[in-house]
Amino acid sequence: MESISAPTAIAVLDTDAIEPAEIVASPAELEPATELEPDSDTELLPTVEALWRNPTELVIAENVRKTFDLNEHPDVRDSIKEFGVSIPIIAERQPDGSLHVTEGQLRALIAASVGTKKVPVWVSDADPTLPENERRISRTLMQMNVNDRRVPMVEADRADGIALMLDLGASVTRVAKGLQRKRSEIKHTAAIAASTTARGLIDSSSYSLDQLAVIAEYETLGDTDAVERLLQVPRSSFSYRAKQIAADRRETRARLEASLLYAALGFGVLTTEHDTSSTEPQILPAELLETVDSGPVTEDLITADAHRWLVYVDVEENGQLVDTLTGELVDPDHVDWDTQGNTASQPTEGRGHADSVEYRDRWIPLYFLAADQLAESGLRMRSFSQSNGEAGSERAEQLRAEAEQAATQREAARRERRRVRELNKRGLAAKERREEFLTRLLSRRTPPPQAGQFVAESLAWESDLLGSFHAPRTALNLLGVSGYTSELVTSIQSATASRAWVIVLAMVLGAFESRAGKDSWRYNDRGLQRYLRFLATVGEQLEFELVDVEQAAAGLIDFHDIDIDADVNVDAAAAATAA
Repeated sequence: MESISAPTAIAVLDTDAIEPAEIVASPAELEPATELEPDSDTELLPTVEALWRNPTELVIAENVRKTFDLNEHPDVRDSIKEFGVSIPIIAERQPDGSLHVTEGQLRALIAASVGTKKVPVWVSDADPTLPENERRISRTLMQMNVNDRRVPMVEADRADGIALMLDLGASVTRVAKGLQRKRSEIKHTAAIAASTTARGLIDSSSYSLDQLAVIAEYETLGDTDAVERLLQVPRSSFSYRAKQIAADRRETRARLEASLLYAALGFGVLTTEHDTSSTEPQILPAELLETVDSGPVTEDLITADAHRWLVYVDVEENGQLVDTLTGELVDPDHVDWDTQGNTASQPTEGRGHADSVEYRDRWIPLYFLAADQLAESGLRMRSFSQSNGEAGSERAEQLRAEAEQAATQREAARRERRRVRELNKRGLAAKERREEFLTRLLSRRTPPPQAGQFVAESLAWESDLLGSFHAPRTALNLLGVSGYTSELVTSIQSATASRAWVIVLAMVLGAFESRAGKDSWRYNDRGLQRYLRFLATVGEQLEFELVDVEQAAAGLIDFHDIDIDADVNVDAAAAATAA
């Protein structure tokens, strides 16, 4: 290898000096060592030199570390290629003048492999008076101590270091390149450093870097409720809980945005829907009221007296069909639904293409009047409008019973709407988490042992499974294949036999996943049940277990038994999955 000139610095340790002279760029710049009175310690120190040498000129001496593969250390290779060797290599000069590396063989070998021209070498002369066996024992002791007594940097300190560099003006790209890390990892680590909770957990190995970044994000936002909910679940359920929280926060933001108009009109805004099951509630739903002349309470009447009223904006899932480009409302009868999923097809005259529209949630105002405002509102309760006022009259008791029944039915209907909405949100979060798991599962080179029986049984029960709507596209997405079927066929042709079976499994899983909706918890689909139970089985070793809505879809529990007022019960989930 062609050598290039490089400055050589020499630091001499002898009985006239207790510490080496400062290493500088060239011999001409060396300061003379300070001479001190010799003592017993300095008399034992060997003469050493700090040199720059081409790594190909070094001889790898006997080393206790024999089992290694340079290709298994890409981070070290990239670091040396970028910055060179920073920690000096230790070598002994033999009588023939050759330099034998006694510590730092990996640095020397990697530096030579990446073409590093010069490396720092700390050189001492081999003691000719030592017997060969003693020299080898001393060398082995030194090598083992150097390797075993290294103190690794804790991840919290690493995070602080990354955050410091970014604060000092280094770009994410520069830090990522310098540390041989992905840019996303650098961003996440910097966020973790700014979070007391996440930073305190980074060395516990309880959470992944991505999970800690989620905790850090919520803590930075001051969302202590989200942080607490995330810390309540194990690593295997973290993704599901995080997606639940994200869905809750999106819905809250959307609700507040939809409420702004009513706040501007003078309404008081409710952030939660109140329980009105009592016959004497503190706030009265508008549908329970009427005017003094038995007329209905219209929206115009309510708006005209807005300062007395409260409004809760409720969501109707998929309540309106809109144009995806303009957001304008579209009549479903004006859509050619036969064109769905086929961009090349032309809709019939006078109708739009099905792929140009989508259903979106619709926000509906629910109006309430504070009970203490009833007397001054000019309204009255409908239930007792016909009472003659006699406390013990038969008519009053009948009306009271009717009021109680109506209140009970109203509350049951409200809770049922809430149950459907909440379980659908959980179903969507579960689907997103499940697709992440499927992507990870299908990135393997070999299928899980249970795959063959599952695929055979699925195709036996449903011979047309692979031709179901959206099945091919879902399979392509799970496999990370862009484009169309031709790209999938190309990947199949170059795949090993085991990998080809993974692709077959992906096609079957994609077919099932394409028909698994957010509301699958309410249906008795035998195919989906078989599919979800298969995922539960293969997920045991991959930190994946079915959550409550998936258990309901799998037929393991009754969805009516799911507690919608609590987060997922992980222990119950694991027990039901095992059953």
